[in-house]
Amino acid sequence: MRAAALEGAALPKSGVYAVRQGPVLAENLKRVVRGMQMLDYRPQAASLSLISCGSKYAIASRGGWSAEGRWAWWWKDRIDRRWVAKFR
Repeated sequence: MRAAALEGAALPKSGVYAVRQGPVLAENLKRVVRGMQMLDYRPQAASLSLISCGSKYAIASRGGWSAEGRWAWWWKDRIDRRWVAKFR
């Protein structure tokens, strides 16, 4: 089951797109209520993927580049913790 999809864009399933689309979505909801024209959301062409594999090990990839190791897990952990801290 899919809750939402971006038509016309073949994007990987990544939270970065949802996070970056959030402000545009919020603004568009306000605009619809006011009878205004909505803004277009234009996703970035490429994004960094950091996938945790457990045991403090992760895979990093962007475009045709990829790497793996404990350093990738540390990087992902740091990014995730900083993002969550914004909501505390």
